[in-house]
Amino acid sequence: MEDAREQLAALARSESGCMRCRETAGRRLRAVPGGGHPHAAVMVVSPAPSESDEGGAGCAGAALVADLAASMPTLAEHRERLYVTTLVKCVPRDEAGVRAPTAEELDACFDYLSRELSITTPHAILAVGDETARFVLRKLFRDLPYAQGDALELRVFDNPAFKVVRVATPAELRERDAREQRAYVDRLRQLAQLMGL
Repeated sequence: MEDAREQLAALARSESGCMRCRETAGRRLRAVPGGGHPHAAVMVVSPAPSESDEGGAGCAGAALVADLAASMPTLAEHRERLYVTTLVKCVPRDEAGVRAPTAEELDACFDYLSRELSITTPHAILAVGDETARFVLRKLFRDLPYAQGDALELRVFDNPAFKVVRVATPAELRERDAREQRAYVDRLRQLAQLMGL
């Protein structure tokens, strides 16, 4: 396990010096590495670090996991078994402020996510939001495992190495009525058992 910790620390150092996206690197406070268990059962992946992640000294996702745990309490209970990361390692900004990552930024950072997957070897990936899920599935599956226009939420996509599950963002879940939220939480509980959480 120490070797994996050392590899993740080296990866974080590499990310901190990354200049692949010069404009983004010039606007960042710091690159935000992923963090958690070096041999995680579950990897949680979101599009980009939050400004609160960037402003702190820690890793990506503390606020995200807390928000997700509201609908999937087992995440909070088993936080020590998670690894939380992002598709891009810097908060994407332009002159107007924070924005969604561009396709170029996603592709430039994919090597970092790929290394995190190789090091942590999770059994399941929780892809937070539709864009995250579609990017991850496109990159990690040789043949696209869904048809154009298919709904991906809470579907389990099997890869020989792990499962990928698209989960709702906390904002998406808050927009649903109480009945839809309860149904979603019930399905999440079943998925948590499937993932060993």
